[in-house]
Amino acid sequence: MTCFRREQRGELTVNFRPYLPCVRTINKFQKQRIGDRGEEPGADESILLLPLKIRIIHLTEIRIGRRRRSLRNHRYCDKALKLVLGLLIEVEKNEFLSHIDCIFPVTCRILQSAIHAVTNRQESFESESILPLWKEAHYSLVMLEKMIHQYSLVMLEKKICQFHDLEKMGGSFAKNLEDKWKAIWEAICEMLLHPHSWLRNKSCRLIALYFARVADGNRENHQSSLSSYFMMSPSRLYLIATSLCCQLKMPLIDDADSNLMTQNIVFAICALMRQTGSIDPSAFWSTLEQNEKNRFLKAFDMINARKERIMFMSSSQTSSVREDISQVNVKNTQHILVSLLLKKMGKIALQTDAIQMEIVFNSFGKLMAQIEMSMDYAHVVLIPLYKVCEGFAGKVVADNLKKLAEDTCGKIENIIGTQNFVQVYNLIRKNLSLKRNKRKQEEKVMAVINPMRNAKRKLKISAKHRANKKRKVMTLKMRR
Repeated sequence: MTCFRREQRGELTVNFRPYLPCVRTINKFQKQRIGDRGEEPGADESILLLPLKIRIIHLTEIRIGRRRRSLRNHRYCDKALKLVLGLLIEVEKNEFLSHIDCIFPVTCRILQSAIHAVTNRQESFESESILPLWKEAHYSLVMLEKMIHQYSLVMLEKKICQFHDLEKMGGSFAKNLEDKWKAIWEAICEMLLHPHSWLRNKSCRLIALYFARVADGNRENHQSSLSSYFMMSPSRLYLIATSLCCQLKMPLIDDADSNLMTQNIVFAICALMRQTGSIDPSAFWSTLEQNEKNRFLKAFDMINARKERIMFMSSSQTSSVREDISQVNVKNTQHILVSLLLKKMGKIALQTDAIQMEIVFNSFGKLMAQIEMSMDYAHVVLIPLYKVCEGFAGKVVADNLKKLAEDTCGKIENIIGTQNFVQVYNLIRKNLSLKRNKRKQEEKVMAVINPMRNAKRKLKISAKHRANKKRKVMTLKMRR
């Protein structure tokens, strides 16, 4: 049966025919080498989609208008490539999945090469468009997203058994595919902090799909454990949550991205709490393997948590060091890890733009509704909310964000009770008042001891006030 799909973009019409299976194209290009890509290590083997773009031009019928008949623009090739990847997964269906033994290794090399190209470089890039291999990585993520939608590939081994005779091929085949699948997801987690916004957003979307499949699986089978999923280990969940917190410092695009960010943060923290529980930090750390410890240490470094890093690493030190640490009032592992994330999110909310503050406050409201011991985290959550509601945020906050902060406070009050809420709220007010009084006293002393520094401080404050006043005047003019 000869059929084709047609997509039209302006003057460009592309006919995609079923005789162009993507899996055969991948097999053709596995042994090809691209000589004009430089001497980057592994680049000639990892770049699958660049030759695929070139082959698409020859294997598809491209009709262009009379005025632009000779145009071969990469922009159109990229659009065609994206359409072909999604179309062929729909057309090939199970046949496409039967070739994942050659798709996954190439996809893994593409993602890892894109990560190494930016992590091993000391100087920053001038713009996103010059980042190496970002297009190849983006279209690889597009293909993976389409495969997850088409085949529900969260637990890889369950789907492989449906299309492969593993008994004849041996156990090493399934193990190799599983290792490649895990390496792909580890690369996706690293791309949460990639300099290119498209890769960050697509990685966030893929992780949201993974979390959604896990949630659906738990609803269908109430006895299933989160530990059976590759991405649901405490170390990976904490690294994902930390990466998402650090991603809040980067620019976001639209509300859809912010909603995905909120969902991922809430799910990661709640899943982490379900697996840690009331465990002593030293006992928890001793049960971890070295690669899991490295993930926690990497997460601590990302958010500059030196105190928590020393606390957990002290469990492997001598007994004298443990005794010194044990004298400090240390709570359980769950409280330490979650409180650290909530504090970081609160600081980021007060330092970044409005959309990041909205993400943090929405996450706080949803987290407090799902946390069982919500009273233990009320103090950490209410500090940034109090500063926004009472006007101590240190910057001009829009009215809608103040309204959101007040609504979030109302939700927390309904969860923990009015009496507990008033007690925590007054305690925060008292502590912040003491800090302000102490800072004012130090400023008075500095004015006598170091008048030059005090004069510079006043000039800086005056410039800040003038900028805020000008911003308010411009806002009033825009409303008229």
